[in-house]
Amino acid sequence: MDLPVSTLARPESFRTTRFSAMDSYRRAQGNMLEWCGIGPNECGYRIILKGPHWRLREYAGGDGRAAALIVPAPIKRPYIWDLAPSVSVVRHFLDRQFSVHLIEWTPASDDFSRVGISEFADHAISQCVERVMDETSGRKPALLGHSLGGTFAAISCALQQNVGGLVLLTAPLCFEPDSSSFRDALVSLLPQRLSESDIVPGSLLSHVSALACPRVFVWEKLRNAVLCALAGVFRSNARKSACRFRAACR
Repeated sequence: MDLPVSTLARPESFRTTRFSAMDSYRRAQGNMLEWCGIGPNECGYRIILKGPHWRLREYAGGDGRAAALIVPAPIKRPYIWDLAPSVSVVRHFLDRQFSVHLIEWTPASDDFSRVGISEFADHAISQCVERVMDETSGRKPALLGHSLGGTFAAISCALQQNVGGLVLLTAPLCFEPDSSSFRDALVSLLPQRLSESDIVPGSLLSHVSALACPRVFVWEKLRNAVLCALAGVFRSNARKSACRFRAACR
C-alpha cells in the first residue's frame, strides 16, 4: 500500500543507516569533483594547535593588525569559508590585513559520544582564543560563527572576556519551548529513537531542517541559484555587447 507523502517525508519512515549512506554518496561526489580539478582552492595555512576533536588553522598573508577567529559549524567542511579566490571570506579578511584563524572540527567518530557541548563552546574555543592572542601580540580576536558554530561562539563569549567582537551568521540562539517556531518544528520531526550518544548523519539534519523551515532551506536556496544564473547570463551578454560596440567604433 502506498504511504501518504507526509508520512514518507518524515524521518521515522527511514532508517538512520540510509542517511549515512547518503552522506557517503555525497562525499564520493565531492571526491570525484576534486579529482576532476573542481575542488576547493584554499589559501595556504598551517596548524598551530590541536585538540581531541579540533585543529586550529593559521592562514598565511595577514599582518596581524586585527585578528579574526572563524568558528564553522561542526557538521560542515571548513573550506566553505575559502572555496575560491572570488568567493572566499578568508581572502577578504587577509586582503584587509587581518590575521585569520579558523577552528577545523574533525569528523565525528565513536568517541564523540563522550563529548559534551562544553568541550566545543568552552574548552576548544577558549584555548584557540588564547593561542590567537599569543600569535598576534595580545590582540583579542573577533569571533565569526556560522550556524551551530555561531551558537558555540555566542556561548563562548558569554563565558570569557578575551574576545574583541562577535559576528553570528544564521546561528540558532533560542532553545526554550515556544521561543522559536523552527525549534519547535525541528524537535517534533526528529526521530524519537535517537539517543544523545548517536552520531547523526548530516543528510538527516538536512532533511528535518528542510521540513521544519522550507522557506529558508529550500525556496531561498533555489531563488539564490536562479539569481546567480541570471547574473551570469547578464554579465556574459554585457561583455558581448561591449565587444560589439568597440568593434563598431573602430
